[in-house]
Amino acid sequence: MKIKKLLTNEDAVSVTIGFILMFSITVLVFSGIILSFYTLLDQSRETAMRASFDILGSGFAARVTSMDTLANITGSYEGTVNELEYDFSIPASIAGESYSINVTREKIFLDAENDAKAWIPFNSSDIINEEIYSNAQDYTLWYDNNNNTIKIKQ
Repeated sequence: MKIKKLLTNEDAVSVTIGFILMFSITVLVFSGIILSFYTLLDQSRETAMRASFDILGSGFAARVTSMDTLANITGSYEGTVNELEYDFSIPASIAGESYSINVTREKIFLDAENDAKAWIPFNSSDIINEEIYSNAQDYTLWYDNNNNTIKIKQ
């Protein structure tokens, strides 16, 4: 008789189902919190990269503009520029990502592997369109007197 009563007793079933439900809900909530932090971290990394790109691009534009201005002022006073070089280096990575800098006559484009992009308005008729990469950190802006152009060399 006691065995028959034990088999039909369902008191333990509700405790087990309650534990499984509470554990499942806890795992889902914890997973949601972790995923939201990961998304926020990824967005903050991209925002930091854009801010760093703005600073890096503006500094690069200022360097090229100063070389361009110096060469043009010297030429306007009938002087000649025999050699004009400006050494600069760029960081190997920003927020752990490598990137490239594409220099055109109108804009400087900065593009990272994680699709973070930025561009800086720029105007120089003397610079040659070139693209440089962050894996080679040291570069030289070089004024070519024969062609009246500014080139970038490694």
